[in-house]
Formats: sequence, structure tokens, C-alpha cells
Amino acid sequence: MSRMKRNKVKHVTVRVTQSERDELTKRAAGRSLSDYIRGRVLSKQTRAPLQLSERETIRQLSEISELVTDFSRHVETHLTLMRGEIIDFLGNVENELQTIRFSILKNGSGHGNC
Repeated sequence: MSRMKRNKVKHVTVRVTQSERDELTKRAAGRSLSDYIRGRVLSKQTRAPLQLSERETIRQLSEISELVTDFSRHVETHLTLMRGEIIDFLGNVENELQTIRFSILKNGSGHGNC
């Protein structure tokens, strides 16, 4: 009989003053206090939640990915495919990617984030 590993949640309470809580909240930068403290105490990498513009960029990239996948399936199954059709498609994808690139640059991400 195999033993199942149980991941029971254990709670730890920390008492801080209001000013300390405010400072923790500020440093957490959008993360939950528990995630921030866990990351600091246990040296785990955490990051702030995605901003609206970052989520939008990921959504746009996902849509482009789906278009490319659909088009490649079309190319595999189509008996005759015009070279111009492929060039036009790639031009449209390039335009979409360029729009996303400009959006990222406009939002001023400096650390590789969207």
C-alpha cells in the first residue's frame, strides 16, 4: 500500500504594527502578503501579478499563435497553395507582431516584462 503525501496547510501568524503592514504591502507590489513574505523568508522567486497591458499582450500573442497554427494546418491539407497567399498571410502576421512590439515599447517595460 502506497503512502499518500499529505499537503496540509499550516498557518503562521505574524503580528506587525500598522506602519509595518503598510510597508510590507508597499513592498509586496501587488502580490499577496503571504506570497511576498514566503518569497523573502524562504528565498523563493515570486513576481507581481500581470498588469492589464501584459495580459492583453499575452492574449494577442495567443491569438496570433492560433492563426499560425490554423494556417499551417491549411497549408498541410491544401492541394494547391498560392505563393502569394502565404506571403500575404506572413505579412499580416508581421503587422500584428509589429503592433504588439510597439505596444510593449510604448508601455515602457524595462525588465523584459510586457
